Amino acid sequence: MAQTIRDMPVRSDGWRPTDPVVEGIIKRGLADAEHSASRDGVREIMAGAVILVVLAAGLLRAGASPVLAILLPAALFIVGVYYVGSRAVPGPVDHSRALDVVVGGPGSLPAGYLVHPGAWVGGMAKYVAYVPESQLRAAADMCASFPGTVDRLLQFTGNIAAQFPPLPRPVTSEVVVHRANELVETGLPMLRAFNETHPQDKPAGKKGKKK
Repeated sequence: MAQTIRDMPVRSDGWRPTDPVVEGIIKRGLADAEHSASRDGVREIMAGAVILVVLAAGLLRAGASPVLAILLPAALFIVGVYYVGSRAVPGPVDHSRALDVVVGGPGSLPAGYLVHPGAWVGGMAKYVAYVPESQLRAAADMCASFPGTVDRLLQFTGNIAAQFPPLPRPVTSEVVVHRANELVETGLPMLRAFNETHPQDKPAGKKGKKK
């Protein structure tokens, strides 16, 4: 059974990345998804016109009168335009794959974009649907310091979580918050130490601002 898609995690400091290059990529992916969903019937009309031209040529070769060769395809074209126009309605927009083509999927975005609304709409929500809530919250709190992609950040958080005992049952919100804090308390010092010793490796998506 698929897990319910959750709301985007929000950092306690309200930080979000604002890299103009990545922002442009995300906007392009979302725009392409909107364009693909639109159905104005233009493609169908153009294809029909080509077929009718072939029909007219066939009628002329078969010995039909030029008037018939013109009027019959024209009448069929008018009927076809009316039919396509009456059925041309906007299709449902599937944003969950908007980032697959433009960036190779949500997991390839800089880590900070785990908490970006555009990325979340563009497929991030579906991408992290099976990540445990405690790990997702911890990853959000560490994303501004992580020098890599969202996929690497989730792997990093998952590796830390594997060192802890399973969560007690029932898994209440208090238990989830406590475990997320434990993961951050373990992982964040490691990231800070790494960034201090590797200053050239800037955390992915570091540019940002508080909302």
